[in-house]
Amino acid sequence: MIEKSRVGAWKNKKEKEGKMMNKIVGSIVLAVLPTLLLAQTKVVSLNDAIAIALENNNQLKVSDTAIKIADTQYEQAMSAHYPTLDLDVTAMRMDEDPYFQMRGTATTPAEVAQQQLLGNAQFIDSVDTLQNGGAPGTPTATQVAQGAIAAGQVSGISYPIAMDVQMMGRDSILSQLNLTLPLYTGGKITAITKQAKIGKDIAKEDKRRSRNQVVYDVKRYYYGVLLTKQLRSLTEDTLERMRFTRDLTSRLYQGGSMRVKKTDYLRSKLSVNFIDSLHETLLAKETMAKSALINAMGLSWRDEVEIIDTSFTAPTMDKTMTALVDDAYRFNPDYTTLRLAIDVYGAKIDESKSDYLPNVALMGSLQNIYNDYDYGVVNDTTKNSWSIGVGLRWELFNGGRTMSKVEQSRLEKRKLEQQEVLLQEGLALQVKQAFLQMQSSYRQYGILTEAVETARESRDLNTRAYQEDMVETKDVIESQLFEAFTEGDFFRSQHDHALARATTDYIVGTAIEQQLDR
Repeated sequence: MIEKSRVGAWKNKKEKEGKMMNKIVGSIVLAVLPTLLLAQTKVVSLNDAIAIALENNNQLKVSDTAIKIADTQYEQAMSAHYPTLDLDVTAMRMDEDPYFQMRGTATTPAEVAQQQLLGNAQFIDSVDTLQNGGAPGTPTATQVAQGAIAAGQVSGISYPIAMDVQMMGRDSILSQLNLTLPLYTGGKITAITKQAKIGKDIAKEDKRRSRNQVVYDVKRYYYGVLLTKQLRSLTEDTLERMRFTRDLTSRLYQGGSMRVKKTDYLRSKLSVNFIDSLHETLLAKETMAKSALINAMGLSWRDEVEIIDTSFTAPTMDKTMTALVDDAYRFNPDYTTLRLAIDVYGAKIDESKSDYLPNVALMGSLQNIYNDYDYGVVNDTTKNSWSIGVGLRWELFNGGRTMSKVEQSRLEKRKLEQQEVLLQEGLALQVKQAFLQMQSSYRQYGILTEAVETARESRDLNTRAYQEDMVETKDVIESQLFEAFTEGDFFRSQHDHALARATTDYIVGTAIEQQLDR
């Protein structure tokens, strides 16, 4: 009974453990399944990888936006060639209707008073003549007035003034349409427009630089994947041969061969372990190279990538160092950008010099005034008006500011021209270094091509001789290792040449152009 109870408890325990394991496995599957479903394996050639990278690269999107910004800046600069038309509308209400008030006295000149006195006297004489026929011997009013004037008794007359005149209503709307057209600016508008146009070219060069960088990065990582792929395949072949040698050594040693000792067997076994360890290292490096390529292509970290190529293109030397340096001066984005920046400061000099000259503009205006009072200063005559004219502004003295601006622009331009000399030397040095690497790897390729054939023949002869117990174990192991190392160096020479060529294209600035030509 006790034994049965123990068996039953053990079964219950195992059932619980089985259920728990099923839950754990189910959880792991649920956690991993979305990642597996999202992951994609892409099989790509070098051109495919570059095309995907150019499509996904975020820096290129930034460069596209920069080009659009430069385009808008150029359009802003070009707008200065056209007239500006502004509409201003102002509606206002004052606290009360404005009035024109006048208080005091107004005195007429003496001449006016005298003329007025004579006129009145003549009128009185006319009335008297009509009514009475005139009184003989009696002075007339005109004569009396003339006597008073001659005696200086007639002076100006003063009148009191007390006037309140409404000028306009308290509510007004002023509408004004103004036009301004620059006729002459001393070359300032042309200089600013030229700077904006060069800014567009600089933005395009920045995009070309980014595209070249993308192509170069993809090539580097693609070549890295291809090299590790070749070396991994090489180690797998070498490992298979070394295992065969190890097993053959074991049989010869156990079979009583007089030439094979236990140390030979241990040497062969150690060689297998060494190659096996190297194989694992190359597997890890291949995975890392693929991860770098995936990142350069702008893919998700969940994606996997495999390359189509299994070998490098045979190295060639089809350009001279001088031709590459000349091409770098023509196509390198950094050098081209510097040359454009020099042109910008040339235009800045022209812009600064324009302050020495006058600005002339054509100006016109249309004006309408609405007021709730129909008389006063706003009436049918004054509520609509227009004007047109030409304005001139000439800054005759500003304390030497214009002279300093011109000199600053000249110094900035000279500074960039001096930097251009340094950049020329730096570019030539970089091209020379990449060219020498390309030349060295090309020569190594030629040497190692023959060495690989020799190493294969040596390994084949030593292996067959070893099977007949005609050579020592260290000889066959050495021949196999020599073949592996020689072939590995052969692959590296191809990789180094391809990488040096990609580096040269990147420095020269023709990486993207060559890729598009393909």
